[in-house]
Amino acid sequence: MIIKKSVITSILKIYDFFKKYKKEISIIRIYFCIGICAVIWIINGIYIFQAFRDHITSEAYMHIGLSIFFSLLALELIIGRYGAWMHFDFFWFEIIGWFLFIPSIIFVISSMIELKRKGKSKGTDFTATTTFIKSGIYNFLRQPMTLGVAIWSIALILVFQSILAIILSLISFFCFWMSAIKESEYNISKFGDDYKEYMKKVPMWNILKGVKK
Repeated sequence: MIIKKSVITSILKIYDFFKKYKKEISIIRIYFCIGICAVIWIINGIYIFQAFRDHITSEAYMHIGLSIFFSLLALELIIGRYGAWMHFDFFWFEIIGWFLFIPSIIFVISSMIELKRKGKSKGTDFTATTTFIKSGIYNFLRQPMTLGVAIWSIALILVFQSILAIILSLISFFCFWMSAIKESEYNISKFGDDYKEYMKKVPMWNILKGVKK
């Protein structure tokens, strides 16, 4: 009887230890996630401030969208996946979400390559081009980079399948869409009639229309 009681006591102590350990790990995860999100917003906040200072609204929308996107990624991967909130479980939605990262990465990387090769940017910001680019991916799409990150947002909804992912991804998608529109307006003021003619021939995001033209 004494042995049985001591065994039960030992089991309860082990249970209490792991329960306390799990709680401490959860708190560490929360603080770590807050730290990561703070870094994300501080880095992008610098660019947002500069964008508003220079009256480049498209850049402000882009970096607000990126801040929300990467914050969602941190929230889901660090604490969301460990039961912090409810997730749906539609397997094929998740598969489609992962596949969507492929075209989005292609759009983003191909636009970055073209901007660096032919943009003749001044300073370290390769997006601050001084020449009008309409070759490569820009022969099919006016705003391939914003399309790429917008597809990322949709992909996160399908991969994580939570209410938080839906809300934040839709907000970031809206920011990227607004960035694309404001970038077109900015480019008209920058490149004039040449860009207006380019807009008539090349769609903003419709890749199918861009390929068929």
